[in-house]
Amino acid sequence: MVKPESVKETIQIERQTAPQEEYTMRDVGIGFVVAIIGMVIAFGIPILTTV
Repeated sequence: MVKPESVKETIQIERQTAPQEEYTMRDVGIGFVVAIIGMVIAFGIPILTTV
């Protein structure tokens, strides 16, 4: 049976993250609209149903 320590020593994998791209104004606009819709659902509907 192989010990976990020996596996760590023999396998060396470099961890890499995905490259990040800049946000376009279109991306920002879509995110803003999605955030507004989410806030309306989360806060607006409960407020309107309790009044």
